[in-house]
Amino acid sequence: MSNFTPKYLLAVVLLFYAATAYAQNIIVSGTVTDSESGMTIPGVNVVELSTKNTDEVNGTATDIDGKFEISVPANATLSFSYLGYATQNIPVDGRTSLDLKLSADLSNLQEVVVIGYGQVNKKDLTGSVSKVEGAQLENLPAARVDQTLQGRAAGVQVSQISGEPGAAPTIRIRGGNSIQGNNEPLWVIDGIIVGTDFNLSNINTNDIQSIDILKDAVAVSIYGTRGANGVILVTTKSGAGAGTKVSFNAYYGVQSMVTKVDFLDGPQHAAYANEDAEFRQSALPFLDLDNVPNVDWIDQVSQNGAVKNIDVSVAGTSENRKVNYYVSANYFDQEGLIRETGIKKYIFRANMDNQLSDLVKVGFRVNVSRLKNENSKISFSNLYLSTTPTRAIYDDEGNFTALDPITDGVTRNFEADLQMRQNHDLVTNILGNIYIELEPLKNLTFKTTFSPEINNFKQNIFNPGALPNNLILQNGGDAAVSTSLRMGYINENTLNYIKEYSSGNRLTVLAGFTLQKTEFESSVARAFRLSNDVTGFNNLGFGSDPTRNEVGSNYDAFQLVSWLARVNYSIKDKYLFTVVGRVDGSSRFAPENKYAFFPSGAFAWRIGDEEFIKNLGIFSDLKFRTSYGLSGSQAIPSYRTLAILNAANTTFNGIEKPGVVLGRPENPELKWETTRQLDIGLEMGFMDGRLNFEIDFYQKNTRDLLLNAQLPRQTGFVSKLQNIGKVQNRGVEFLVNSVNISKPNFKWSTNLTVSHNNNKVVDLGGVDFINLATPAQQGGTGARLIVGETTPVFTGVRYLGTWKSQEEIDEAGIGGDHDVGGPRFEDTNGDKQITEDDFIVLGSPQPDFYFGIGNTFSIGNFDLDFFFQGTYGNEVFNSLTQTALFGRPETTKYAETLDRWTPENPTSDIPRAGSVAALSEVYNNSAMIEDGSHIRLKSLRVAYNFPMETSKLGGLTVYITGNNLFVLSDFRLKDPETSQYGRNSDNLSMGFSQGQYPTSRTVAIGAKIDF
Repeated sequence: MSNFTPKYLLAVVLLFYAATAYAQNIIVSGTVTDSESGMTIPGVNVVELSTKNTDEVNGTATDIDGKFEISVPANATLSFSYLGYATQNIPVDGRTSLDLKLSADLSNLQEVVVIGYGQVNKKDLTGSVSKVEGAQLENLPAARVDQTLQGRAAGVQVSQISGEPGAAPTIRIRGGNSIQGNNEPLWVIDGIIVGTDFNLSNINTNDIQSIDILKDAVAVSIYGTRGANGVILVTTKSGAGAGTKVSFNAYYGVQSMVTKVDFLDGPQHAAYANEDAEFRQSALPFLDLDNVPNVDWIDQVSQNGAVKNIDVSVAGTSENRKVNYYVSANYFDQEGLIRETGIKKYIFRANMDNQLSDLVKVGFRVNVSRLKNENSKISFSNLYLSTTPTRAIYDDEGNFTALDPITDGVTRNFEADLQMRQNHDLVTNILGNIYIELEPLKNLTFKTTFSPEINNFKQNIFNPGALPNNLILQNGGDAAVSTSLRMGYINENTLNYIKEYSSGNRLTVLAGFTLQKTEFESSVARAFRLSNDVTGFNNLGFGSDPTRNEVGSNYDAFQLVSWLARVNYSIKDKYLFTVVGRVDGSSRFAPENKYAFFPSGAFAWRIGDEEFIKNLGIFSDLKFRTSYGLSGSQAIPSYRTLAILNAANTTFNGIEKPGVVLGRPENPELKWETTRQLDIGLEMGFMDGRLNFEIDFYQKNTRDLLLNAQLPRQTGFVSKLQNIGKVQNRGVEFLVNSVNISKPNFKWSTNLTVSHNNNKVVDLGGVDFINLATPAQQGGTGARLIVGETTPVFTGVRYLGTWKSQEEIDEAGIGGDHDVGGPRFEDTNGDKQITEDDFIVLGSPQPDFYFGIGNTFSIGNFDLDFFFQGTYGNEVFNSLTQTALFGRPETTKYAETLDRWTPENPTSDIPRAGSVAALSEVYNNSAMIEDGSHIRLKSLRVAYNFPMETSKLGGLTVYITGNNLFVLSDFRLKDPETSQYGRNSDNLSMGFSQGQYPTSRTVAIGAKIDF
């Protein structure tokens, strides 16, 4: 004790008092904000960590301004948690002021998934649903939201088949089910069923909060007769955060052609034409090769087009948190790659939700748009096909040329078309939704919605008599005006019951009744040989050719009534069951087939919550799920069960009289196409959710396909629409989401989707095959439906190169005229003739797999993300090759024909000039089938977020975006996605190309300011 001095005693006393003071409660206050936007976050749970799982929890929540105040010991740890954000545990360390920034929880970005008539936590999902966040699509310079989805969701194949502004892509979710019916998915916008052909140019992409894509039976069968092709749910933004947030966003970009097709230039083409004439012993079309015109018609008609976008939005929540609102206005202007094409859009949106009381909630969504589409005045494929570089734009007197220099025939001058023709659409669309939600009893919610849509369309076309081809032929001008009005509504009424039981058991029941009605009427008037060009399409009465003038009108109506139900039951939050059923009644079918029932069921097992899995210490999430069920497709327009009458004239006593004939037989037995789908999925998470895998196997069998079956000629008809076919789709989808690096100043995440779909024709009503498209001129059937093959397959003869000698021709003994250096085709059946009997399967438009991969980086205040997509293993039928490689000189020629067969180049397999006298000699062949595999840099974005610590602004970001920056492909026409047949909704015309409107490369710079 001799060492225990008063000095030590004083130190012990001071330490005791300090510890006592540190253990006493202090008042800690602060503000919680979003780390990205800087906005305050109301409703954040603030809990003293040591009391979090006790019966006496000490906690509070942030108020409307994101502020909190709590009394805790000075040595306590506070836990901050909020849905969608990473929980943070912060030691107080005696501080009385504590401000915090919460970051989004990267492992739970897709925690809430929107499904039909509701939403569910991702962990409780039993079906197969892909989610795309609106932030991934924001400020991509595209006129339509569906154009931005390419490659971003597993099992969803998006093909941009035309680069024309506002052109719709084709979308196939897990392959195409129908052969002749519609294969596009059903679109649902804020709960409003808008159908498969809604013009998505009416929606501003920057208004979108998220897109959820329903794929398997249990997810889509809640939509019954319209769910078989998949369902895409679009959710637009609502008020978020406290107070009011005003955002201004604008970008300006320039579009250019990604790639150009290589053709012969003017002198080279003239030499080809002369060589052709020499071989056929006719007069040379070009006597002076040094003075041949050399016009690059692609450069002539194309341009670097501008794209401009301005968004203004106001979003927020009232002080009492009862009202949230979102209002936006959008102006979008995109010029096309082809001059005199483009789209202008004016869009207004208003969303509001109002919690009137604990029992009543009301709200609305309204979207008003006005579009003007400047349609292409020329056919780009015709430009590729027949406008040779040897044709001058103007003659020696400065007038537009009208004659082809090789054939001396009258042809269109595309420069004159661009300057003089008119063709545009005007579209006004109003899409709305108003709802009332009541909670009459605890756990029971009733919701009724009324969703009207009005779509007014007008097209004006004018081709003046002053066009050079019209002047020569003295045709005069022609004009047409088309109008249509579609009006419809949907009324949906649903009851939702949720009951929580002990031990994590939960029951959710949905029941509903819906009614939909749509009316459509249209009219068209066309006038020919206009007496003057002054009034254009504004006075069709000037049409002076009564034999060609025409007037038409049309009316269509459609009604659908439905009953739906869904039951979800969860046992211990680990064993999840779902049962779904929907009954639809459609006016499109005869009385005995109006109604159909579409049931489905699913089971999911959260294996990762089992103790024996937890003890492994490997998985942060592990879930097995499976589903099976039915969905349907109407796949036909109205009145197809009925016979129709066609106008026809007949002669009585030498006088022609108007009359009608039966144009189509009735078939009251028509019914729905039905798809039965099995899905087996596995979801795996590792490293606390930083690495997530999802894999799905599915098989879809579609029966009762609607096909035009051939009829005996004695019936008076060629075919009759019947339910006779079967198609199968089987595939695998693979998804990877990873957070590769997550540090305060450096983050890197990756998203990868890979999908494989094997499509097969199972039955065609007793026949082995059906001939389909004839894509090339006189080339025969280019595609067939064949039992056991994909839908469709390309057919033709095998191209063997050129005949190398007369002895080779004589030895083969193939009938017809053949020349040394001319094309040689395989006589498959050995009958010494080349006919369609020699056609074989040459390829398929179905890829072995398609993919998308994106990477997102955050480096300090910089953001970088880029996204690639592509396909592998698909073929493209290039019908331009029939003329550009084999044909006569009046059509364009590939640059590769410079290496054509000549006496000086006798080993070439490119046919000599003049060896093809008529296209009937060139059947569809393997030289037209090309590899469609490609990879595309779909988007690239670089952004800088200015620090806002000393600014009154809520945020300032400047960015540069690129879209469709390059495509790597061996395809001759460069872009293997363009389609000769446009956006045809059936499966019969996939994969054909002739050089359509090309897709563009777009680079834009913009800024977003938040106030």
